[in-house]
Amino acid sequence: MATPNIIPRADSQGKIGTTSKRWLEGNFDTVKCEGAVTGLNYRTIYVDAGSMVPSVTNGAQAGTEEAAANKPTVDYFAFDTSTDEYTQFKIAMPEQWDRGAVRAKYYWKTSSTNTGTVVWALEGLTYAHDDDFTAGTFGTPAAADPQAGTGTDNDLHITLITGTGACTVQGTHAADNLVLFRITRDTSADDYTGDAHLLGVLLQYREASGAEEVWT
Repeated sequence: MATPNIIPRADSQGKIGTTSKRWLEGNFDTVKCEGAVTGLNYRTIYVDAGSMVPSVTNGAQAGTEEAAANKPTVDYFAFDTSTDEYTQFKIAMPEQWDRGAVRAKYYWKTSSTNTGTVVWALEGLTYAHDDDFTAGTFGTPAAADPQAGTGTDNDLHITLITGTGACTVQGTHAADNLVLFRITRDTSADDYTGDAHLLGVLLQYREASGAEEVWT
């Protein structure tokens, strides 16, 4: 028996053998796939300030603030206006991560009505089983585009993508590594005159082209 021809059409029509069929919603109840499904999608992970810790050296100051009215409460880190300060967090990246560069958007709020700019930057360092935490160094910080304050105290700001290129995580990557990220405010590149309050960071990574295997 000859194999039926399947000829798709740009106008949503197709032909199976000698019978014309329409490839429209409702014609198929189930799409069955056996084996792994792979892709090259971009995914995101949000890390809140409440999941971060200040660096021991030049650490940003942790705080919690309750606003008026509906009383939303947020954790934040206050970054000084004249000294480069740091906060860090650690995460086991998803196994689907392609081990490539990571981009970031920063969620922060103002502490005054100043309209100067704030510049955030991200660094990453990966550790595998039996690695020494005293070894390894962060790479060149990937800085976001300068973002100006809105002129209203306590306004939420969300930055654009990293301005000087995405963050390259240093070290030898493996699927189950622990990745340490460090965030700083680059005070030499901005001119906001008050503390900048970091609320969290949204990381974007790309999926690998191959599927991960089941754990055994």
